Amino acid sequence: MFGKKKGPSQPPAALMKQLARRGRHRVLRGDLGFVGIPGQVFTPESGTRLPAVAFGHAWLADSARYRDLLFHLASWGIVVAAPDGQRGPFASDAALAADLRATLLAVANVPLGFDGLSVHRDRLGLVGHGFGAGAAVLAASDEVLLGQRPPKVRGVAAVFPAPTTSILLPAAGSVSAPTTVIAAGDELDTVTANALPLTRALGGDVTLRTIAGGSDRGLLEKRGLASLVGFNGADRKTHAHVRAVLTGFLLNTLADDPEYQAFADPEQILGDVGNVDPSEPDSDERDHFSKLVGARAPKRPASN
Repeated sequence: MFGKKKGPSQPPAALMKQLARRGRHRVLRGDLGFVGIPGQVFTPESGTRLPAVAFGHAWLADSARYRDLLFHLASWGIVVAAPDGQRGPFASDAALAADLRATLLAVANVPLGFDGLSVHRDRLGLVGHGFGAGAAVLAASDEVLLGQRPPKVRGVAAVFPAPTTSILLPAAGSVSAPTTVIAAGDELDTVTANALPLTRALGGDVTLRTIAGGSDRGLLEKRGLASLVGFNGADRKTHAHVRAVLTGFLLNTLADDPEYQAFADPEQILGDVGNVDPSEPDSDERDHFSKLVGARAPKRPASN
């Protein structure tokens, strides 16, 4: 019928399987050094007015540990730029967030490659893993960071976010862009994971997804002889689920593709990826130290 809004042609579970495989675009890799930023950029071979994201790495990692993930996103038509600053043990989340802002500004305004490849300035997003997830949220906030003003972004993704500094959660309240937070199994609020507190602090529409059996370190790739025959050293299940959820979310929020609207809808189930309602009480009442050492929760007194 004329005027009827187009909806998805497939259920979310089928889309998850499709998005876990590489897209139709051939991919080019470049060096961000051409704009004075250490790091890498992955782009589709051709295209104009493309969506783009800046990607923040985990603590003590760099963009090389995400080569296949970034390549995957580019194969679906998304330009991905990953700065390599703040890799040391005393890295600053605010400094990495400022790098993400500068990177996003660069790819949105500098010609990329040949054949008129270009980014649409209104189709920008931020993605991060672990320490870099906190930096991505900071970059999307209203905070002025090392002289860098906040960019206008249409989507934010925090993959296995980790606690960083005290400015993170207050700043998250000013993030108005749709956000997806991905947690590893039941690691929702621990010494090394803050998916639940971060979700509750965010100011815009947010979905909290969980990957059963997933692992924070399982997303990191390891280069060696096995990588020459297609094994990147990452946990296969973790990697497949993360790349599918990320791709669908970014295609919907950045590229306005209604086929993937379920990926930004907290009511929709994405295959065997779980959903968490952040308004519900935390089912695990142990403190962070008790969770770290595996102590059992104290028994509640019996009611009379």
